[in-house]
Amino acid sequence: AHQVAMGDPRPRVIAVVPARGGSVGIPQKNIKTLLGRPLLDWCVRSALDSGAFAEVYVSTDSQDIASAAEASGAKVHWRGPETATSTASTELALEDFVAKHDDFDILCLIQATSPLVVPDDFVKALQVLESHKADSLVTVVRAHRFLWRVDPASGDAVPINYDPLKRPRRQDWSGELIENGAFYLTTKSLWDKEKCRLGGKMALYEMAEHTLAELDSLVDWEIVSGLCTKYGYWPSQAGPRPGA
Repeated sequence: AHQVAMGDPRPRVIAVVPARGGSVGIPQKNIKTLLGRPLLDWCVRSALDSGAFAEVYVSTDSQDIASAAEASGAKVHWRGPETATSTASTELALEDFVAKHDDFDILCLIQATSPLVVPDDFVKALQVLESHKADSLVTVVRAHRFLWRVDPASGDAVPINYDPLKRPRRQDWSGELIENGAFYLTTKSLWDKEKCRLGGKMALYEMAEHTLAELDSLVDWEIVSGLCTKYGYWPSQAGPRPGA
């Protein structure tokens, strides 16, 4: 563990937000303005103001994104071009990042498309990781959704997670836990072993239902804008909150 004041061993936690320049659905999505702020500013400010991280980086291949990241208070990691293609995996981007920044005990991967994450989420998730003595952590949302599939042989509809003859009431059913992709925590030891964000003993941190919102289309953008107005983290340096 990284040593801090008075020799008290505490983990050194760093965060990285992968944000490549190309975007298929929404051009320049990672810095598109959301309520007057670049998209990545939302998660970067929450990460910085949580006090949970020794350093917060944005990993990018774009000068425009790098400038927005620095304006938000993040440091910039210039990623290799092979990690910034539309087919490159996030794990490849993480490998590229860790090759230059391996001084950590816990790595937090934050998705730029998660503007509804708030500072307290990072603090509480780290507490969950520690209390469970876990190697990694995934963020989830509880949703009461009935899932179905189509039988490939017969074409029949088949229920996956409930019995239609005994349809449960919402209050009698705990629902499904769905990965919302907000952020992930990975210990250094797990990363060195698996080169993957999740593995080993895994824990989960349950987030509010509204954080399940996607950001893949302009319609999504309008929906998330409304959610951010009500639920998003608004730092004092960003000026007055819209609608306040």
